Parts: sequence; structure tokens; C-alpha cells
Amino acid sequence: MERLKQVRFITAFGIMVFVLLWSQVGFGNILASEKYSKVIWRYLETLCAFGPRYPGSEGYNKTKELIRKVGEKYADQVVEHPFFVRTETGTSQSMVNLELRFEGTQGGAPILIGAHFDTRPFADEDPDPGKRSTPILGANDGGSGTAVLLGLAQYLNQHPAQRPVHLVFFDGEDFGAKGSGLNLLGSTYLAQELAKKERSEWPYWVLVIDMVGDKDLQIFKETYSLKGSASFLDKIYRVAKDQGVRSLIDKTKYTIFDDHYPFHRMGIPSTVLIDFDYPYWHTLEDTLDKCSIESMMSIFSVVVKTIEDI
Repeated sequence: MERLKQVRFITAFGIMVFVLLWSQVGFGNILASEKYSKVIWRYLETLCAFGPRYPGSEGYNKTKELIRKVGEKYADQVVEHPFFVRTETGTSQSMVNLELRFEGTQGGAPILIGAHFDTRPFADEDPDPGKRSTPILGANDGGSGTAVLLGLAQYLNQHPAQRPVHLVFFDGEDFGAKGSGLNLLGSTYLAQELAKKERSEWPYWVLVIDMVGDKDLQIFKETYSLKGSASFLDKIYRVAKDQGVRSLIDKTKYTIFDDHYPFHRMGIPSTVLIDFDYPYWHTLEDTLDKCSIESMMSIFSVVVKTIEDI
């Protein structure tokens, strides 16, 4: 009888410990990390296999189809926002933002999580001047953020957040040359469309994920993010600290015009997570071997936990 009591006590204690561990911050994500790391890395491999993904290219068209297919499989609604851009040569270029909407369990204004899916049409930062007109692969710049969002689509389908979440794949972030004014095209277009609507239809918060695949990931607090979304930014960094993520550094370093900026100008709390110390930025060396699934998963895990608690 005493032995039976001991067995029951040990079993009950074991169950209690398991439940306590499961409830701890990030523990569920640790158990799921192998699954989602494979999912996200597979998406990045697929994107890179498409080749350069600048507007009008074959890789660009394949990327749009991939996003649509993921949306049809996992999202509650897929919305496309087509628009046209007048290029420097006077021609018209068609573009489109792709939005995957997830309803959430409790309603309210949505969280908009964005990443640009286009890649730079020319390697203007390449150390070899003879290669600067060649389109880049954009494994990190354009690829990593897109892959993380595609992974989030599957996650949100299986683990709905309380608030609605809109995953927006922005077009035309990297389209134009320096000084051309032809960058941040998709986010600017969407912000302009939002400005025509009632404030009640605006996002609760905008989070942009860009260049998060660097093996030596270091993400500092960006200036516009700090000015317009300090409470959200602080929450992200608290979650990172709780999860032991060291790549988010609690210091300010850069002021960056990224896809969060058009929304920041509207007064919507807007944050960008970006490693701007990436040595292969806008060069032909921005390839898959420069990326790390551990870096991407650290951001995925932090974002998942952050939006769970908002």
C-alpha cells in the first residue's frame, strides 16, 4: 500500500512539474521550435531557389504564388492590394501587396505584421563595380522576413492570437536606386489607403520584420520605432530577455527608413526589427549560406509570444 502511494505521488508530482514547465514563457515554443524551424528554413530555401525576386521577374511571380497558396491554406482571408508605379524611365510597373488575415479570438483592431517580399534589382553595394547592375538573390534582405511571415501564417492557423493579425507582404521596398524616391512603395501605398479610412479601421500596431537571418544577428532599437512605439518595443525586448534571446540589444543605434515609416508618419505605433550591420547588404553575396535558422527562430519566438500577450 505504501509503495502504491509513493507511485501515485511520484506520478502526480511528475504531471505537476510538466504542467508548470509547459506554462513557463517560451517552453511551448521550445517544444515546437524544431517543427517551425524546419518550416521556416524550407520556405527560405524555396525563395532562394526562385532566384532574384524583383518586380516582373520569374522569381517574383513564383513568390507571389507561394504567398497566395500559403494564404489559401492557412489564413481566414487573403486580400490583394494591386497598384502601379511610374518608373524613372517613364514606364508603368504593376505591383501588389499580399495580405493574409487571421481573425483572432477576441476581436479588436488588428496587429499588422509586415515584411517586403521583393529583392533589390541591382547589387549597388557590391564591392565589384562590374557586378552592381546584377540583381541580388536577397536571402536575408527580402527572404528572411518573408520566410518568417510564412511560418507565422501556419502558426496562427494552429494557435490563434487574441487580436486579429494581418500578415502583409509588401512589394517594392527595394525597387528604386538611391535618391529615386522609388522605395517603400508597397507600405506607402497601403498607408495612403488607410489614411482614407476611419481611424477605427487602422491597425493597433505595425511590426515590420526585415533582415533577421544574419548568423551574427544584432538588432538595436531603431529611432522611429522608439519614438512612436516605445511601449511595444519595450515589450518585445522584455520577451526577448525572458526567453534568453541575446540578439536583441537594448540600445539605440540606427534611424532607418523601412516599411514601418509610412505608418509611423500617420501616428500609428510602428516598429521595425532589423539588423542593419549585415555586411552583405545589397550585394551578390546575400545568399542562403549567410543565413541562420537560429537567428530567424529567435525572432519568430519573440514575435509569437509578444502578440499572444497584446
